[in-house]
Amino acid sequence: MRGKLTVLGAATVLAVATLAPPATGAGGQAGAGKSTTDSYVVILAADPVVAYDGDVRGIPATKPAKGKKVDRRAAAVQRYVDHLKGEHSTVLRAAGVPRADVTAEYTFALNGFAAELTKAEADAMAHQRGVVAVLKDQLNQPQTDSTPQFLGLTDSGGPWDQDIVGTGVVTGIIDTGIWPEHPSFADDGSYPAPPAGFAVPCEFGNTTHNPDDAPFDCNNKLLGARDMRATYNAVIGPELFDSARDADGHGTHTASTTAGNRGVKAEIFDISRGRISGMAPRAQVIAYKVCGDQGCFDSDTAAGIDQAVADGVDVINYSIGGGAGLIGADELAFLFAADAGVFVATSAGNSGPGAGTVGGPSSAPWVTSVAASTQNRVFQGSVVLGNGRRYFGPSVTQGTSTVRLVDAADAGNELCLLDQPFTSSVAGAIVLCKRGSNARVDKSHAVFIAGGAGMVLYDLSDSVTLLSDNHWVPSVHISNTDGLAVKAYLAGAGANAKARITAGEKRSTQGNLMANFSSRGPNPAALDIIKPDITAPGVRILAGNSPVPGADPGGELFQAIAGTSMSSPHMAGIYALLKQAHPDWSAAMAKSAAMTTARQNVLKEDKATPADPFDFGAGHVRPGGKVQRGSMFEPGLVYDAGFNDYLAFLCGTAPEVFANPTATCAALQNAGFSTDPSNLNYPSIGVAQLAGTQTVTRRVTSVAEGTSRVFYRPKVVAPAGFDVTVSPSVIALRGGETATYQVTITNQGNAPIGQWRFGSLTWQSKAGYEVRSPIAVAASLFDAPAQVDGTGTSGSAEFPVKFGYTGDYDAEAHGLVARTDTPGSVGQDPDQTFDPTDPAGTTAHEFTANNAVYLRWRLTHPNPAVDLDVYVYNSAGEEVGSSTNGGTDELVELKLPANDTYTFYVHGWQTLGVTQDYTLGSWNVPPATGGSLAITSEPADAVIGQSGTIGVSWSGLSAGQEYFGAVAHNRGAESLGLTLIHVTT
Repeated sequence: MRGKLTVLGAATVLAVATLAPPATGAGGQAGAGKSTTDSYVVILAADPVVAYDGDVRGIPATKPAKGKKVDRRAAAVQRYVDHLKGEHSTVLRAAGVPRADVTAEYTFALNGFAAELTKAEADAMAHQRGVVAVLKDQLNQPQTDSTPQFLGLTDSGGPWDQDIVGTGVVTGIIDTGIWPEHPSFADDGSYPAPPAGFAVPCEFGNTTHNPDDAPFDCNNKLLGARDMRATYNAVIGPELFDSARDADGHGTHTASTTAGNRGVKAEIFDISRGRISGMAPRAQVIAYKVCGDQGCFDSDTAAGIDQAVADGVDVINYSIGGGAGLIGADELAFLFAADAGVFVATSAGNSGPGAGTVGGPSSAPWVTSVAASTQNRVFQGSVVLGNGRRYFGPSVTQGTSTVRLVDAADAGNELCLLDQPFTSSVAGAIVLCKRGSNARVDKSHAVFIAGGAGMVLYDLSDSVTLLSDNHWVPSVHISNTDGLAVKAYLAGAGANAKARITAGEKRSTQGNLMANFSSRGPNPAALDIIKPDITAPGVRILAGNSPVPGADPGGELFQAIAGTSMSSPHMAGIYALLKQAHPDWSAAMAKSAAMTTARQNVLKEDKATPADPFDFGAGHVRPGGKVQRGSMFEPGLVYDAGFNDYLAFLCGTAPEVFANPTATCAALQNAGFSTDPSNLNYPSIGVAQLAGTQTVTRRVTSVAEGTSRVFYRPKVVAPAGFDVTVSPSVIALRGGETATYQVTITNQGNAPIGQWRFGSLTWQSKAGYEVRSPIAVAASLFDAPAQVDGTGTSGSAEFPVKFGYTGDYDAEAHGLVARTDTPGSVGQDPDQTFDPTDPAGTTAHEFTANNAVYLRWRLTHPNPAVDLDVYVYNSAGEEVGSSTNGGTDELVELKLPANDTYTFYVHGWQTLGVTQDYTLGSWNVPPATGGSLAITSEPADAVIGQSGTIGVSWSGLSAGQEYFGAVAHNRGAESLGLTLIHVTT
């Protein structure tokens, strides 16, 4: 990705530097005679509507005041939207892309558009002035009764009892659409009408595509519904319904969980399952269909987010996930949405229980990442064997009479695959199927097609969460141990094996267990930010369904399913309650209130080990009980964070998002914002590489009621092997006042290197407040600056080094090495597409690394219109580095590179039609010591928790040169890392 983006005024310049991974399944033809295309999201430089502060002549600012919504009908907003769209048109014309290839435009929470582009067009687009990023579209996936009682919402004196039910709050559900006739979204005539001029379409009734897509007039409960699948429909097709109607059931389920009507009668397979309610039953709903059967493209989800902000939603649920990241289209759109005051809940992902499996966009700190855990209700059925043994498991289906029992493995289809026939008849029998390979419901479908009477599904492990689904035949899901017992009975009974399945009935069960599928930390995108943030019920959640034939039997309006897709809308609905109670709170304040009041009594999936912050973040959300001091609605203190806090965080985690990281991040630091991600004002405390000791800073704001000062004192549970101190030891605040405190974490010498340890910090007051933050820390051996700069043909410099161990330490100087200039020339690449096997428009240079400490290449060109790109490959033909900025200002560096011969390619992306000469600068810092760089002072030894100073000097350099060297930090023969020394003369 190439280009620059200026956001939110003063010198905040963003630019993205690398292309996203290819999209799965994203490919098609944009038109006759056009090369193969893919969908791309193009992000432009100017601020979107929610961040625009009036720097365009003649167009007033459109950024809403704190606590206010953007008014998309306002004249200034409409003029600025037209201005942005005009810039879109300019960029498209300059890149030679027809406007007809644009599939969506973003102007409110993101500035840009989605388009079907060839690779050459995408490269051309990336080189246009004002283009920040050209992101190849990715296909992400959706992730998915009694919970109001389980969460305490119905308690005496609780939120619902206090009429905190989401009244006046609009929730945006970005998902697979919605089934509008569902009783969870019926308007009983008591809902408030939207404000005058409110105009959100109700996109149902495309009977030309599908006669069963009945028209529907939205109401004061379901305010509107939009089909946002421009890219999906262009690349894959509109599928069953070419409208906002939900063919999958996922969006209907999440919407009804978030804000479904209270007391709706639920029935599955003609069995009454009681009454269900959404978390915010009086909140209103707008649905945004961004997903189809095969997933959700980034361009469509970004369009959904952008439109939701434009429509004025207060809360967004986003039960969709992909790979962890910070600067994708949806992450950046949510950053602006948070700045506009929109509360966002996202699913943590369903890739657990392995470490580091949290996905995006929930990996970003400005959204709330929700893990999944169990509630204390199950719909439980059983299989009763012919020998009288009974095995229990989740089920929402009807039962069977006593019939023949068959092992699918003996019938040649152990996994009950749809595309694999049974080798012997299972007609009229209950079939034992093994979990794995295909969807659970597909297994019962295979049994149904073969004429089976029922299914017993047994799992691969006893620690796996057992699930209830709307199966095609009566079914029960049992554990691995119980499944093996059924297999043993089958082996003994042979052809005489019989069984019956009993219908699923409501039963109490052990709740507060982490679901094994729930994704876990640490956060792959930002190790210092603990993720997930919180957990909520996500297993066997009874809510709405779309009654159409599909992956499960048609005709059922309800289902009891599982996933972090199901836990996220619980949090979104709870946010709607918070929004009603505190309409002036920022998104960060709402997140803080939920996290710091969370409860801890949750176990891992083994039912014995306490869950830790990488399982459930701050703990289990606790919205219920009396609305009083210490509750989520009256937390006492909150951790607030604004847009610039998050930009400073990006300086420390993804500086490539900025066009000029040095200037932008320096400006933020000068304004008092820390670029150390550990210092982001977050409700949890994470330090991923603690070398001996580290102090982190937090800022709390009092939201306590009344005018009296409240005194808070810290209670610390230190992570094992660490000492934790807090300063000051007392905080006294009145409502609205703010205080800053420091937490110093020190390795006592026995904390294992690289292993995470957990603790907590709780600010307690006699007034009844307890404000708890989890702590996660991992010890490291060493910390020092990445680069030190100096000037002059001779000179000196000092820099600190901090130790996470006690023992030998040695600093070695390598270099300094002056720039070596290699002349070259390159012509225009006709198709502007780099290929190392295609010599057209490419010039190659070879460099040998023989125990090199540091390799660096820099290429610039005096003509800003000339755009040369660079790529580095090793001898195995693997790309090890590249730089493809707009214009020609390219840098590639390799620290401690492998011994090899590297080929450096200069690519003529835009040479203005002629051969362009260039001079390639390179530095190859050798392993030998004793050059012009010398160590003048260093710590004699490493002492854990202590810092030392390293002094370096240089002399004998030539004037007018640029030199690089390195200080290697060693423990005996072990290299701990490098500090680059950069000297200009």
